[in-house]
Amino acid sequence: MAKRRSNGQLARDRRRISDLYLQGWLQTDIAKEVGIDQSTVSRDIAFLQEEWQKSSLIDIDAKKAEELAKVDRLEREYWTAWDESCKAEETLRQEGVAIDKTVTPKKVVKTSKGQAGDPRFLTGIQWCINKRCEIIGIDAPKKLEHTGKIKYEDVGLSDEQRAERIAAIFDRARRRRAGQADS
Repeated sequence: MAKRRSNGQLARDRRRISDLYLQGWLQTDIAKEVGIDQSTVSRDIAFLQEEWQKSSLIDIDAKKAEELAKVDRLEREYWTAWDESCKAEETLRQEGVAIDKTVTPKKVVKTSKGQAGDPRFLTGIQWCINKRCEIIGIDAPKKLEHTGKIKYEDVGLSDEQRAERIAAIFDRARRRRAGQADS
């Protein structure tokens, strides 16, 4: 009887079996590569296929909600970073007298420099808004209209000439089929 695999080993084996199976390996070759019986590979593949089937039945609305939550969180991070980038930058500096390699502070100087905000964070916020609109589906599909009109007169054929050419095309096709059927 084969030795039972630990949960960790089972997970590692199935991950490796999945990779090899999706690359088109045969079960016998997978068994040799992973170091287990072919029947075990077969059972693991059956398990994996069932898992793949379950995961493909994702509720679209639930997945949309999950992705929207990620976008919302990212947007909050961008807003926080934007607010921080707008705050004044303050630096403190001590001024003093140096005596025997030590500085005796006489005063602390505080410098404040205004900030305009980092525009990269606004770009990130805009991306979040666009992605949210895309996920929700509120962006209207873009309608493309053909602006030019093609008239048969522009091509230079009369209705009779056009009909003759179409008939010739069908005639050639019939002859080809008949020639292929004879050979």
